[in-house]
Amino acid sequence: MAITLLYGCAQVETTARDIAAARAFFSDALGAGPIEQELAKQIDSIAPGTSYRCDHVGLGDAVFQLNQPDPRMVFNGHPSIHQAYLERVGPCVTNLNFFVDDYVHAKALLADLGASVHLEGPSSAAAALAAYGQGNSRPGADTRPFLFMGTRDLIGLDLEIMEPNFLRFADQSVQYPAFVRPRPQTGDGNLLLERLRIVVHDLERTQRNLVRIFTPGCRSKPYAYREGSSGRAFRIGLGGIEIEYCQPSVSGPLGELLDRYGAGVIAIDFSALDLDAALVRARECAAVGEEPDWLGIAGRSGRHQVASRDPIGFDTVLEPRGTGNFYQGDI
Repeated sequence: MAITLLYGCAQVETTARDIAAARAFFSDALGAGPIEQELAKQIDSIAPGTSYRCDHVGLGDAVFQLNQPDPRMVFNGHPSIHQAYLERVGPCVTNLNFFVDDYVHAKALLADLGASVHLEGPSSAAAALAAYGQGNSRPGADTRPFLFMGTRDLIGLDLEIMEPNFLRFADQSVQYPAFVRPRPQTGDGNLLLERLRIVVHDLERTQRNLVRIFTPGCRSKPYAYREGSSGRAFRIGLGGIEIEYCQPSVSGPLGELLDRYGAGVIAIDFSALDLDAALVRARECAAVGEEPDWLGIAGRSGRHQVASRDPIGFDTVLEPRGTGNFYQGDI
């Protein structure tokens, strides 16, 4: 039996060299703002005596968790996976965070597929995730763990999962998963998250793994199969977020990134209500150019890439709102 994801993607989690620089870029270049600050402060304090830092920013109706790791950090016997990724590939998207219906089953299934446990601890490690008020707090948070599972080889990124410690999602205000409304106003509100773009070695294997791991109720069928002179791709909805999986076929932007960083998120696409204003803002902080021709498909226009992998862990693609799910010229 596959895993059921609940309530949508809780966080897009990253590792950064300098959390202050990452936070400033999210705000100054992309118009993001703070969100889930009580939870962020509690996570920030879990490794006293180290330079580990954590913060949450809201951008495009999604939550990004920023982590500045420390080589000395050990939590519940586990060294910092964020530090390991930072040393191996630099700033990057490490994982997506989800609530699941059954962590025991989820852990067993992922382990059976070859995923190791990178991090595990009580889901009450941050008190805000365990105390939802009288009548809405589920007992047993100390015994139910959160799990950071090494699924990057299976689906292009890792997963952090836990069962919810609340009884009713609607009666909590600790977390705001992607696209859940009502949600706090964060930043300037110009951008909307459209999709994550992930490069993988084997498109068919990735698709099989997605079907094996996730129930149909929390993922879509694969769609938007496309092929160009330098790569192939399909899209899938997972926990409310669209992901485009890409496999290079020859040398080019995709192949170069796969060789350099391995499988993982290479860019995140946002649409803008006011694209001109978004580009002016981004150009004040980073180089902005035409989006790479990832698949070798001609006829695209109106999309721009912000060189933002360092400091925030991914390059940012900006497009006008309402252009749809396909590049101009693809259909």
